[in-house]
Amino acid sequence: MGWSNGHWEGDTLVVEVTGLNGQSWFDRAGNFASENVRIVERYAFADPDHLNYEATIDDETVFTRPWKISLPLYRRKEMKAQLTEFKCVEFTEEMLYGHLRKQVDK
Repeated sequence: MGWSNGHWEGDTLVVEVTGLNGQSWFDRAGNFASENVRIVERYAFADPDHLNYEATIDDETVFTRPWKISLPLYRRKEMKAQLTEFKCVEFTEEMLYGHLRKQVDK
């Protein structure tokens, strides 16, 4: 949904995302960014089973200042752990949350 360019800074993978179309949401509450958003993601190994993830969101059109989110990403190691199929019901997101979409002036 945008243009991602990555590079390494030491042991950290840094991915800069630009060129988004301004129609994506951050969450189901309807928080959004404009087409001017710039997101810088950082992925760093904490240990063999954990990544530290950090994203800095900068969008002067929507936010008064850049903001950051960070969280650990865990490797699943349970015995016989499986990824199961997830079937999304078509158009459910639009039906439930479409009224929260940013309105574009015509």
